[in-house]
Amino acid sequence: MNQAFKNLNEIPMLTWSWLHVNDADLKQDFPGVLPYQNNPVQEVLPAGVEVSSYEKIGAFPLEQLPVIKAKKELLDYMSQKRNSGYMIRIPEGREMDKPILLSYVLDEISPVLTEDILILAEKGSKATVIIQYISEAADTVSHSGITRIRAEAGADITLVKVQMLSEGSSHVDHVAASIEENAKVQVLLAELGAQESITNCSLDLIGEAAEGRIDSVYLGDGERKLDINYIVTHSQKSTVSNIHSSGVMADRCKKVFRGTIDFKSGASGSKGSEEEVTVLLSPEIINISTPLLLCGEEDVEGAHAVSTGTIDEDMLFYLMTRGFNETEAKKVIVEASFSPVLEKIEDERLRESVFSYVRGRLSNV
Repeated sequence: MNQAFKNLNEIPMLTWSWLHVNDADLKQDFPGVLPYQNNPVQEVLPAGVEVSSYEKIGAFPLEQLPVIKAKKELLDYMSQKRNSGYMIRIPEGREMDKPILLSYVLDEISPVLTEDILILAEKGSKATVIIQYISEAADTVSHSGITRIRAEAGADITLVKVQMLSEGSSHVDHVAASIEENAKVQVLLAELGAQESITNCSLDLIGEAAEGRIDSVYLGDGERKLDINYIVTHSQKSTVSNIHSSGVMADRCKKVFRGTIDFKSGASGSKGSEEEVTVLLSPEIINISTPLLLCGEEDVEGAHAVSTGTIDEDMLFYLMTRGFNETEAKKVIVEASFSPVLEKIEDERLRESVFSYVRGRLSNV
């Protein structure tokens, strides 16, 4: 039995309803229970890391888990329909020398994925976790997932999520992190595929001198719909955050971007900034950006910026005088705008795979 959801991705502070940015509806139905039969876990794991079935999390106090900012109906669906899940534990004081990789392949055998992942970074640990979602062009698939990060004191975690699902597919994804004192969490998000994509990332800075960063790229073409909601909450002193997003839109794509930095009372000495840069390749695009700063504390620094426009004509002309045709020149400019984020992907094969995917998609715009 399929199920549809409304009022997802709610903005923390509501604005005029006629702007249509307060929340989002999922147009495609979520499918019923189906098994996920592919194995996403890499064959050789970094020494010391523990990856176990999600059911083993039962002994972990649920009240200590990061809070997922999602509708109860959606969370209930994911709990009831989950067909994959892992707990990734990085032991205290351990620094992983290579990334931990989960690669989800959605296909005819496993067209539906609903996963729940917990990354537990114990005190002073350091690791990079990469999760990718891929499917063949001919497959129409459905993904809904939750990834939670608990970064204990002094931990340093990088989460990379790459979504390259096929046209016609649906993708609903939530990331939530609780970041304790002197801990750092960086989340790199590449939203490049699927017909309908609804994504949410929330970082809660709950310890003094905690740091949280969200870097993302998105690519929209055809009739694609993208809905993005990033929230960073400063709850303690001297916390630092940054949100940076770069996107390219073409054809009749529609995108809503919400970026919120929330300074709570008691977050004195904290700093937060956000920036979104969007390149528009068509006059038929619907592009809405809603940067939001909320402030319940006086001694803080907050900044936000949004830049939207077409490709720089001078740069385009310069590249064309150097032997590139117009399509090739546009590819170079767009790829350059993505590079600062994508170059942070440590896994070389995945990084090249993403660049190749982007080049292929840009051939059609």
